[in-house]
Amino acid sequence: MDRAAFTHMAATEATHWWFVGRRAVIDALLDGIQLPDSGSILEAGCGTGGNLATLSRRGHITAFEPHLDAIAFARGRHPDVDIRQGSLPSELPYDPGSFDLVAALDVLEHVQDDADSAAALVNLVRPGGWLVVTVPAHQVLWGSHDRRLHHHRRYGRRQLENLFAERDVELVRLTPFNIFLSPIAMVYRFAERVLGLDLGNQERIPPRWINRALSLIFGAEALLVRHRVPVPFGLSYAAIYRRRQTSH
Repeated sequence: MDRAAFTHMAATEATHWWFVGRRAVIDALLDGIQLPDSGSILEAGCGTGGNLATLSRRGHITAFEPHLDAIAFARGRHPDVDIRQGSLPSELPYDPGSFDLVAALDVLEHVQDDADSAAALVNLVRPGGWLVVTVPAHQVLWGSHDRRLHHHRRYGRRQLENLFAERDVELVRLTPFNIFLSPIAMVYRFAERVLGLDLGNQERIPPRWINRALSLIFGAEALLVRHRVPVPFGLSYAAIYRRRQTSH
């Protein structure tokens, strides 16, 4: 992603319906994780810092990000957070087993080698600690949005499960989310791919009342997540893993 993309992200992620809704879902997911008081939390690939405030309510937060432009935005917004330059899978500025919780929120789709990156994420978690991962779902929904954001892939459920199947972690929970708005996205993808229409940049903030309505609809899914209501389909997957206390 280039500087213009990060500038746009920094300007919109506080209010854009997708970011607002996703933060609500992530917060609900974290309610199901038992962390020690003042536990150590790492956001892997923090972008311009839109998730740091949410994560910091759960413990002591630090982060890394590969792009200097994004780091500059994130540090400007969160001057008290230790944000370092680093990238998956091998250029990591932290020792193995350093964190009670590692969060990789829509990160793995951006890296070429997601298998080694998954292993690197697990390696950063302390035994007994937690890993939270979100990814975009269903390759069939691939569209201009993915190309603009430099995604390498979208994930199927089994693909995400297999990515961590041989790692030293236990899958605690895997759930789709962003279900309520999925029909809109499917219409967009159909119009783009089948009809050849250009529907413009979906990352722009829509008119205020539409943005507010979409934020409320997406954010309402936090109730489903918090109460562990099973859902059959969504535009994203969220997975919670726990690192085993002893290696096998």
